[in-house]
Amino acid sequence: MSDIPMKVQRPDHVKSYRRLSEIQTVADVTDWLRACDLEGYSKAFRDQRVDGNSLRYLDDFTLNELIPHAGPRARFRGILAELRNQEEPQKTQVMALNFWEIPRASLKLGRRLGSGNFGQVRLGELRQRGLTTTVAVKTLKDSASDFDQRGLLGELEIMVTVGRHDNLISLVGACTVDGPLCIVVEYAPNGCLKGWLKAGPNAESVYRNQAASKSGPQLPMEQLIQFGIDVASGMSHLAAMQCIHRDLAARNILLGENLVAKVSDFGLSRDIFEDNEYNRSTKGRLPLRWMAYESLFYNVYTTQSDVWSFGVLLWEIMAMGKRPYEGISGKEMMDMIEKGGRLENPRGCPGEIYKLMTSCWMALPEERPTFPDLKASLQRMSQDYQPYASLLKQ
Repeated sequence: MSDIPMKVQRPDHVKSYRRLSEIQTVADVTDWLRACDLEGYSKAFRDQRVDGNSLRYLDDFTLNELIPHAGPRARFRGILAELRNQEEPQKTQVMALNFWEIPRASLKLGRRLGSGNFGQVRLGELRQRGLTTTVAVKTLKDSASDFDQRGLLGELEIMVTVGRHDNLISLVGACTVDGPLCIVVEYAPNGCLKGWLKAGPNAESVYRNQAASKSGPQLPMEQLIQFGIDVASGMSHLAAMQCIHRDLAARNILLGENLVAKVSDFGLSRDIFEDNEYNRSTKGRLPLRWMAYESLFYNVYTTQSDVWSFGVLLWEIMAMGKRPYEGISGKEMMDMIEKGGRLENPRGCPGEIYKLMTSCWMALPEERPTFPDLKASLQRMSQDYQPYASLLKQ
């Protein structure tokens, strides 16, 4: 799998296109890609002499060659669909795939589960074929920008593209016509992993590890490792689909029935629904404390940069939801990373698990393990704790 092209900072003078008819020449297509933060793919479009007319009739085979990565390709389709809708407003949105469309009348919104500057997640009830299902509904606030709208559209397309997996939050459907976009996903009754970890010994339905030090993990090590296995499994699926998460952290892992961990927010709208762990910069809002070396210093994102983030997530699990690099600024953290410094082993964390974390933080991406490797390693480690964990449950 080839690396995603480096994202280039968008200049202030880039022309904004509001309709497909405004894009005519090859140069226009290049400018449009730059405006969409997809400039890394512009060379392929120029080499194929893709102009405005060609853009209208791009088939899937050609598009897969021009943009071989699922995430950016989904974003491209979403933005292109938006341009087409502006040109032909009487037609149903291209993004409104009939199979996933949910009638708004069948969806009842309830209390707010979470909120950011531009979006919110609400509890919902979906009534279909005589059955009522509890769901979570992602929507945008009135203050959301066009960029945020494109991000949510991109997330919908990615969820359709990557399909279902036990360790990914599943798409239930979407409302894309006759009102604001709503993405309807499965409801995770146990909330996010970060909040659950911070609740510590008070978390329901989990047996405490009474033998653990008060300064270390207060839950069975088997359960903590299982969280890592679940996330590695979900990320293995995303990697196989050539989809890069770019914001893998405990706050973006949701816990379903039986505490099964599920990766969420794997679209391109990472700053819409969660704000407090992002640092503003000229490149947007960035989760600095979870970012890989090459992402921090070269703005490069690949599956292997997700592996680095997984190492930080594993640290969060073993530290019971503590904030990585607590007590230092983002700049100080970057200086530390550049000099070879890494997070210290959390108290109570087995050495073999910390060693696995540090393998995720190798400066060279190719020296890091893959997600299937990480899953296999954690499964082996889990075997060492199963007999002890079973005794706790008696």
